[in-house]
Amino acid sequence: MNGRFLCIGLAALSAVGCASHGPLASAKVAQAERAVEDAQQAGAAASAPLEFRAAQDKLKAAQAATAKGKHDRAIRSAEQAAVDADYARALAAEYRVNTLANEMGLYIKVLRQELERSPR
Repeated sequence: MNGRFLCIGLAALSAVGCASHGPLASAKVAQAERAVEDAQQAGAAASAPLEFRAAQDKLKAAQAATAKGKHDRAIRSAEQAAVDADYARALAAEYRVNTLANEMGLYIKVLRQELERSPR
């Protein structure tokens, strides 16, 4: 008899646990969507295309899993998508900084050449 109540209790807790994953999955997917959008706005599609595409693919997987009610899979895919999107955004920022540094180096070189040509 006690074993029966224990099984019923565990089943009830399991059902409550699964039901609570729905809102968490939705929140994680929304967070991943924002991260992918931020990465796109940062130029990751052009400067970190592989990483950005991985983020998009994982986001799509998370959205599909949410639609099918597979909340654990949706949470996992959404978290991975957010990480990939953040990485792609960071790579895009690094690319911009390196490009700017290279341009500044060229300007400095030209300025030095002009200074050397000018009479002293």
